[in-house]
Amino acid sequence: MSRYKAPDLPAEKVTPELVRDELLKCFESANREFLEILGQPYQDDVLKQQVRQFLEGVFKQCGVSIEKPTKEGLLTAIEACKANAEKMMGEKGVAVIRHHYEEMMKLINKLR
Repeated sequence: MSRYKAPDLPAEKVTPELVRDELLKCFESANREFLEILGQPYQDDVLKQQVRQFLEGVFKQCGVSIEKPTKEGLLTAIEACKANAEKMMGEKGVAVIRHHYEEMMKLINKLR
C-alpha cells in the first residue's frame, strides 16, 4: 500500500475541483492506514464509498459545496476532517494525520 502524496503540479494547474478529488484520495489513504493500525479488515470499494459519503457529510456540515468547492470551503472541510480524525484516532493516528494534512496543504497553498 502506498501512502498518499500530493501531485507536484504548477499552481496554475491546481483547481478547487482537483484539490477536492485529491482530498478523496488522501482520505482513502489515511483511512486505510487507520484500519491497518487498528487491525481491522476492509474492502477497498466499500472504503471508497464510505469515504465519499463521509466527505460529502463533512462538506454539508460545514455549509460548503462539494460540487463547486472554493479554497475557503476546502480549508474548512480539511480542518473539520482533521479534527474528526484526531478525535477518532487519538495518539495512534497523530503521525498519519499530520502526513496527510501536510500533503493536502501543499495543494491548498497553490490555490489562488
